[in-house]
Amino acid sequence: MRYLRQLFVCSILSALTIPVGCGAEAPDGAEQVSDVGSISLALVGTSATGATYRLSRAWFDINGPTNRLVYGDVDTTVLTEVLPVGRYDVYLEPGWVLERWTGGGYQQVQAALTSPNPASVFIYEGAASTVVFQFRADDDVVSVGQGTLDIAIGVDDTTALREDTDVACSNGYDDDGDGYADCSDPDCQWQPFCAPWGENTDVACSNGYDDDGDGYTDCGDSDCQWQPFCAPWGENTDVACSNGYDDDGDGYADCSDPECQWQPYCVPWREDNDAACSNGYDDDGDGLADCNDPECQGQPACMPWGESTDAACSNGYDDDWDGLTDCGDPDCQWLPFCATPALLIESFDDGDFFGGPPYAGISPPFTGPWVALSDATIPPLELVPSAGPGTGTALGVYSPAIPTEWGAGVMLDFDAWSVNVASFQGIRFKMRSESYPVRFEVSSLLTVPESGYCSVCLDHHGIELWSGSEWITVEVRWSDLRQQGWGTPAPLDVWNVMDLIWRTPAGQAASLELDDIELF
Repeated sequence: MRYLRQLFVCSILSALTIPVGCGAEAPDGAEQVSDVGSISLALVGTSATGATYRLSRAWFDINGPTNRLVYGDVDTTVLTEVLPVGRYDVYLEPGWVLERWTGGGYQQVQAALTSPNPASVFIYEGAASTVVFQFRADDDVVSVGQGTLDIAIGVDDTTALREDTDVACSNGYDDDGDGYADCSDPDCQWQPFCAPWGENTDVACSNGYDDDGDGYTDCGDSDCQWQPFCAPWGENTDVACSNGYDDDGDGYADCSDPECQWQPYCVPWREDNDAACSNGYDDDGDGLADCNDPECQGQPACMPWGESTDAACSNGYDDDWDGLTDCGDPDCQWLPFCATPALLIESFDDGDFFGGPPYAGISPPFTGPWVALSDATIPPLELVPSAGPGTGTALGVYSPAIPTEWGAGVMLDFDAWSVNVASFQGIRFKMRSESYPVRFEVSSLLTVPESGYCSVCLDHHGIELWSGSEWITVEVRWSDLRQQGWGTPAPLDVWNVMDLIWRTPAGQAASLELDDIELF
């Protein structure tokens, strides 16, 4: 049950007639007409439980025979205005705050205005009128105000009346006051007392009554056809298929009945699991026992020894009998024991920037010049030394302008026609870039025009990388690389790699730094 807690503000406006010429002075700012009244707004009050509340930051916009804008704040307990008699609209401006006294100060409570705003009121001569502002909050009942306009601040803790239980829907009353009683109320339609009678249970289908009033009783009702009491006898369980009877009366008993063919009692013995293939018996009666039976060839007990684990690749034996032992077997090349150690191919600390463009020359055959790349929309890029992530030097790639076609970047162009990186799992390097994303690519023989393989070339295998102003270490496996999809589809030819490429996108000035490039 959810409690509806409503905070309401009741405002009572009293018109107090002050005749002109009687000797009494009207308060400052009063309208000089024959009939006037005063409005007092009391903004602080105490609840029945002793809690004190106040309404602060409250602007009241009063419009009628005359217009006024009055403000109540933390230092205001009562607002008083003198107004002519007549009809007014009182509008509580947004920004009001309701606060509760905690003993050491006032604390704001959550509340929402739910009544019409503005509220209309007519000030009659010599009579009191009422205007109500209603809020929704979660506190106790409060009544305040002693002025001509009383503001009562409170919380309604009463539970909203409901008609959505079986009891409320069968007591003969309109419990929620919506004009509909019991089963006539839409809230009751799914309650048991109001739900239509059904004939779709085993009990209802076997009691001799037409429970749903459709003219059909029990198994004569189509709603009952799948209930156990009305279901025809079947022969499709292990018990029925092994009791020696023709349970469904079709002329076939037990395993002779097609409905029994997949029941455990009738399933033929098989020899296609690890237990049956290692027990020394011809389980399926085909004359072939265990691993001699073709059905056992894929079972673990009959599998040939493999050489594809770190243990098998480091024990000194040719476990799979292919004539190759341990790390000499290609099946072992990716296992930790046989993995190729990382190979540093460029650190930019070997005098790369003296006497010309930088050159990777520390790890043949992975040597070659670094070449700046850019589209035709900007002047050539600058390849310059920059401060590396440690104390060494890094490669800086910067463009003097913003490319607008495909972007800019840098390429390590190997001296050899192609290099073989198949013995490595991937590449690792340090990078930082103000351009993003950076696309790292590997061009291979199958994606360059020289191979004659591709009709739409240069769709190299690559991956998009995100960096920033801080150095990060990037590790990319060859298996992570994908073509973008606009060129001729091709596998990555790791046996014939042509170039390593880093590209920044069009629409951004190139700003890229690289260091410590190694194969792992």
